[in-house]
Amino acid sequence: MARINELKLSNIQEIRECFYNVKVWTKNELSEETGQSLAGITNILHDLIEKKEIEYIGEAESTGGRKSKQYILNKDYYHIGMIILKRDQNQYQFIGRTIDLMGTTIHEEKLVSKIGNLEELNDIVDQMMAKDRSLSLLVLSIPGICQDGKIDICDFEQLNGCHLGETLKQRYGVDYVIENDVNIACIGLSYMYPKSPHLAFIYQPSAVYVGCGMMIDHKLYNGFSHFAGELRYLPFYTHSQQDQLLKENPQLLLTKQILTLCCVFNPEIIGVCSDAVESVSLLDIDSEIPKHHYPQIVQIKEMNEMVWKGLYSIAIRNLKEKKGEE
Repeated sequence: MARINELKLSNIQEIRECFYNVKVWTKNELSEETGQSLAGITNILHDLIEKKEIEYIGEAESTGGRKSKQYILNKDYYHIGMIILKRDQNQYQFIGRTIDLMGTTIHEEKLVSKIGNLEELNDIVDQMMAKDRSLSLLVLSIPGICQDGKIDICDFEQLNGCHLGETLKQRYGVDYVIENDVNIACIGLSYMYPKSPHLAFIYQPSAVYVGCGMMIDHKLYNGFSHFAGELRYLPFYTHSQQDQLLKENPQLLLTKQILTLCCVFNPEIIGVCSDAVESVSLLDIDSEIPKHHYPQIVQIKEMNEMVWKGLYSIAIRNLKEKKGEE
């Protein structure tokens, strides 16, 4: 009996995941996609409609036979709260966005301060919660390192050492995901280039140190302590030397960091966003690396655009992996 229940839950979850790919489905298409029987799919669809997780939206155009019924994810079954924490010179920004499951923005909030502490983060989440009681998941982008919900190194210095995940869970009672901003931007880049399994994203701020995210076989690589991609700690330049180069020759600094990544990781694509350099080219650099090993450089003008894409992708993946209920 236990094995039958496990199989039933597995079948439900498989159908749920199809809908979280945000497309319209018919029973026949679901059967072809999953290999499940039409009778079994009919029962699962009935249950998901009763729970209002999916919706019946009408019939497909006839191809000569009986019209097929169409179903789609209910965009309001969950609402997602996405928050970007961004350090900009001497100020701290908290940018909040509430979206539905189709990625449509419902509300936006922004808080700018000279402090950048937990109380201010709570303020913006409070505002988001007050406007939308349907929030079921918070996804946060931070300029630093977070492991198991605890902040390690962060450009928001007053959050260092804070167990942010536990605080959010206790205060708001919702699930959360906290990830490094450049890692999230890398996921956003992967969303744009789904056929490239190995890629990276580098962000060079004007005020603090470079960050890097890496995707290996379409999966984000964090390293054993979530320290992967912290190019600021490469032993070639001290922080003081990096500060000086960032002021005097940011192009040289960025190019050397890209070439280092090329040797260590060898990605097919590197997305580059810099607040200090207009454009980057490896072709003019004196390097012993054979040119055919160079990655494609994709210039990204707006960091937040990639982060929003990445936050949405993370949220949908998180919700897809939730276990189906009986």
